[in-house]
Amino acid sequence: LVAIFGCGDQEDYAEYFLDAMGMINDIVTERGAIVVGHWPTDSYDFEASKGMADDKHFVGLGIDEDRQPELTEQRVKQWCAQVYDEMCLSELAD
Repeated sequence: LVAIFGCGDQEDYAEYFLDAMGMINDIVTERGAIVVGHWPTDSYDFEASKGMADDKHFVGLGIDEDRQPELTEQRVKQWCAQVYDEMCLSELAD
């Protein structure tokens, strides 16, 4: 299992926002990894990204410290909890 996150600037690099996440996703899935932690794109404003899992999700968490630094802490907390659950780690916490 693999969880991916990426940092980018959705305004200055709107046409290839978080492309590296998609490139990493391709590499690890070709080698048999299962990628967890897909993240919704609805709170971002960009033109295109190779980091998309589908029309509404990135392959991982997108962080934009240039345009949305006030959202980073909450996004990271939510995403970590999501990944924790998707990896069934919450079962081990008991």
